[in-house]
Amino acid sequence: MRPLGVTLVGFYQILRGVIGLCFGFSILLFTGLIARITPLAVEGGAIERSMHSLGHAAGVIVIVFGLIHMLAGYGILQMENWGRLLTLLFSAIGLMVLLPGAVHGNIFALFFAALNAVCIFYLAMPPIKRAFHAEGNRMQMAA
Repeated sequence: MRPLGVTLVGFYQILRGVIGLCFGFSILLFTGLIARITPLAVEGGAIERSMHSLGHAAGVIVIVFGLIHMLAGYGILQMENWGRLLTLLFSAIGLMVLLPGAVHGNIFALFFAALNAVCIFYLAMPPIKRAFHAEGNRMQMAA
């Protein structure tokens, strides 16, 4: 039986992944539009190429992170320890990225930093850690 908090963390990770995918694809879409508009404003191709390359790389990176968040959410919902570890890692990275905005009082940064901190503390709690290890041992015994 999966604890309710684990289910919530898993769905939160999947939601983060879906939002990341939408954001990444929108970056790719707007990068393509900007690449078409930039030659009208700037003569020469160096700026155009660099804008397109930078936007394309950023979009792909955001999409990859979104997919990893979704994979971590799936692992959490399946009570896999690798999903818990991946979620801990990406929640810690998210907390570090949001910390400067949270220090300056950005309400969204504070909210999402708090969510990341709650995920970290919850998944690091000994009973939850044991639940993931116990579930993994049961699956290995069945195989």
